[in-house]
Amino acid sequence: MIGISTCWWKTPSFCGDEKVDDILGLGFEGIELEYRITNAMYRQMKPLLRGRLRVLSIHNYFPVPENQRGQEGSGDYFLLSSTDEEEQTLAIKYTIRTIEHAHDLQAQAVVLHLGCVEMKNPFDRFKSTYASGKIHQPEGIRLREEQRAIRCEKCQKSLDAVLFSLERLNREAEKREVSLGIENRYYFHELPNFEEIGIILKEFEGGNVRYWHDVGHAAVHENLGLLRQKDLLNRYGDSMLGIHLHDANGLDDHFAPGQGMVDYSMITPFLKPSTLQIFEVHPKVPRPDVAAGLAFLKDRVPSEIGSLQALGNKE
Repeated sequence: MIGISTCWWKTPSFCGDEKVDDILGLGFEGIELEYRITNAMYRQMKPLLRGRLRVLSIHNYFPVPENQRGQEGSGDYFLLSSTDEEEQTLAIKYTIRTIEHAHDLQAQAVVLHLGCVEMKNPFDRFKSTYASGKIHQPEGIRLREEQRAIRCEKCQKSLDAVLFSLERLNREAEKREVSLGIENRYYFHELPNFEEIGIILKEFEGGNVRYWHDVGHAAVHENLGLLRQKDLLNRYGDSMLGIHLHDANGLDDHFAPGQGMVDYSMITPFLKPSTLQIFEVHPKVPRPDVAAGLAFLKDRVPSEIGSLQALGNKE
C-alpha cells in the first residue's frame, strides 16, 4: 500500500469526495495527514477518514494549534528541543494531541521534527559553497569541519531537552499503541544528526520511538558532503518505521520520484512489508508527474514487498 502526504494538495480547503476520488484515482491507497490542516478542514475530512481513505500516518503538529501564535501550520510550530520550559511544555502538549488523533484514526505512526541546536543556521553558507562548486574542495571541507565543531559544542542541552520530551511522549504513544518516527532533517543545525539518531534509539530501545527516513533530506546532506544516504539506511534501516519518498536535484527536494538524482535502486532493498511508505511531494508538482512518480516507484519495489501494508510527507 502506498500513501500520499496531504502536503501535495494545492488548495487550502478540503473538497470531500472529490479529493478522495483524486487520491484513489491516482493509485494511492492511503494518506499522511500533515501539519497544514486546520481544525475546520479536519472536521470536514473526518467522516471520510474512517471509510474510503485510510490514514497511515500523521505529521506533527496536527491539526494546526489554534489560539497560539496565529501562524501557519509547521512541523516546528513548537520545538521539542527547546530549553524554554513554556515552549517545551506546549510542544509536548500538542504532540500528545497529535498522538491522540492518530489513535482515534487508527494511524500507525506520528512523524516528529525534534527541533534544532541553538546555533546560527549555516545553510546559506553551505548553499553558496555548493553553488560555487567548492563543496568537496578545501573550502567546503573547512566549512563542514567548522560547523561540526560549533554544533558539537552547543548540541548537548538541546539533545537533553529532546530526550526529556520523548520520555513523556513515548509513554503516551505506548498507551495508545502509536509509534513515533524521528525524522532525519533538511538543515544542518536540526536534530537529530547521524550520531544523535543512534543515541535516541538506544535510549528508547524497546519503546515506541523509531527512525523515520526522509529520502530527499538525506540526498541533500549527501550532496553537501555531510553523510551518505546509504550509511543512514545501513545503520538504522532495521529500526525504520517509515519513509518519505521524493526526489532531489542539488539542494532542492520534494520532486516526484524519478525526476531527480536519487538512486532508488539503492533504497528499495531497505523497504520491508511493515515499512510505512509516504509519497511526499511539493504542491508545485503537477498531477501527471505524481502519477509517473508512483509508477516509477512501483516498478522498482521488489515483488516480495509489492503489496506493502503501508506508503505515503519536508516538511
